[in-house]
Amino acid sequence: MLRRPSRTTVFTATATALSLLGDQALYALLPLYFQEIGLLPIQVGILLSANRWVRLLTNHLAEKLVERFPVNLMLVLSLTLGALLSLAYAYFSSFLVLLVARCLWGLCWSFIRHISVMGVASSTESQNLGQMMGFYNGISHIGNILGIILGGILFDQIGFSTTLALFGVISFLAVPFAIQSGLHTSNNITNQQQNYKSTKRYTALLFCGFCIGSVGPGLIMSTLGFILLSRYGTEVNLIGFVVGIATLNGLLLGCRWVLDTLGAPFCGAVIDRIGIHLGAQICFIVGLIVMLLLNLSESLAGLTLGMIIFFICGIALYSALSAEASRLGAQVFARYASACDLGAAFGPVIGWGAYELVGTPNFVFILGAGLYAIGMFSAFSAFRQHE
Repeated sequence: MLRRPSRTTVFTATATALSLLGDQALYALLPLYFQEIGLLPIQVGILLSANRWVRLLTNHLAEKLVERFPVNLMLVLSLTLGALLSLAYAYFSSFLVLLVARCLWGLCWSFIRHISVMGVASSTESQNLGQMMGFYNGISHIGNILGIILGGILFDQIGFSTTLALFGVISFLAVPFAIQSGLHTSNNITNQQQNYKSTKRYTALLFCGFCIGSVGPGLIMSTLGFILLSRYGTEVNLIGFVVGIATLNGLLLGCRWVLDTLGAPFCGAVIDRIGIHLGAQICFIVGLIVMLLLNLSESLAGLTLGMIIFFICGIALYSALSAEASRLGAQVFARYASACDLGAAFGPVIGWGAYELVGTPNFVFILGAGLYAIGMFSAFSAFRQHE
């Protein structure tokens, strides 16, 4: 049964959603506009990945500073700087300036995510944490949906700079939500299991995070458009309408965030009920089977259904593992978040590198299945009954 989310969960998730508008719009629009502002393709790739690489350091900086300074102040400062950076994307075209802005956004996101997730954990009973993390993820990812979809619509109507400037202004609305979230003091959860970091379960948790980040945000979402193009050409017949492959790719990727918004609380509640040991195993196994089938099937309907099932498995895993990491304390969560970020940063490199070697984009699904197999065994090690 779904419970009502806490005030802290709703307000921090809403602030997070507003902060994501400019970042997500940049992912959708910069690949379409980079030539107009004089960027090279390789520079686009660097800009869109720089924020992930820098988080490998700033996640731990956030964890350390949260112990020393008021979390509400740090959250407000991070949200304010994040909104200013959206304005920087709008009005600067220098690669160096944009690179600094992307690195600073990675810093901001480390603080926004860490403070928000630990705030949700500190305001939630342990037995309902997966569900509340699902609410947080679902609400916050509305920012992903609006940034991608609304950003594309506005881009066609008012242009690149005006769209990002508008999103930057709207992002300042995140500040009052942060102020009213109830985060007034340090919200770290005491590390109840200090010995957890020295056990194989801790290492296994990090492997799970790496696998989730590398397969979903990394492998699949970075190569899906090319897979569709290689399978179906530049246009497809979609329920009686001829649509471009870019439109189909956008619909499938947008579907991931819509499912997250609608389904994350329910997925979290189910795993709270059946337990993370069984729930994580089921999600990894189902995701693995789906990817093997996607490698074999050329049907557009089958691919669409398979991607939806895969996205649901990823949503459930992310909610459950984020809850588990936050339950174990700020240090564990910071390292888990870095493992996810490392996977998300390496995923595109692994996927496109494999295509260069093998010559078939479908091999991405084999790689994804292999990584999910590692995640499955890691989850068994991490979450089996205490010895």
